[in-house]
Amino acid sequence: MVLSAFTHIWNPIGFPHIDQDEGHYMRRAMQVIEGQGPQESNNTYFYPYDHPYFGQLFLGGVLKLIGYPDILSPKAGDVHSIEMLYLVPRVIMGLLAVVDTFLIYKIAEYRYNRNIAFVAAILFAVMPLSWILRRVLLESIQLPFILSSILFLVYKRNLTNENIRVNNRDTNRPINNLNIFTMVLSGIFLGLAIFTKLPAFLMIPV
Repeated sequence: MVLSAFTHIWNPIGFPHIDQDEGHYMRRAMQVIEGQGPQESNNTYFYPYDHPYFGQLFLGGVLKLIGYPDILSPKAGDVHSIEMLYLVPRVIMGLLAVVDTFLIYKIAEYRYNRNIAFVAAILFAVMPLSWILRRVLLESIQLPFILSSILFLVYKRNLTNENIRVNNRDTNRPINNLNIFTMVLSGIFLGLAIFTKLPAFLMIPV
């Protein structure tokens, strides 16, 4: 996780360059912070609706909790202020990537063993493709929910196997209840992922 924090949080505004899509998602998050709601108008953007609303609701909620942007005291026309305004949400995206690393470790640990989980987490932490998670994009917000959904599915599978091995009915009952609870949690997290960006519904066959 320390390695993942280094690769995803170090120099957040230096690499990669700020993409125009990040500006769209930040604008929508700022509208949520200002109480204007998640839906844009045609006067603001040519395509007022292109994705579900959870991305801007989540990002706007987190930024509101930490007092963004007032904590930075931004100044109009100051380049350093603009950089700092992008620094905070990119650090948040980096922290989500660290959470992704932990979730991948737990998934592999439940499914296989601790050694494979360690290798999987290391590979994810240093994988060049994961640089995209440094940007303020819907995929960066969506991935922790997809991984959480898979984690609870794998945990449910372990509970089912444990349920089969145990013959005492009184012991089976709480395991069954926990089994149902993990299924519900998995569905909730997958629903949040779909409400962030629709292609996540392709994870349903998992």
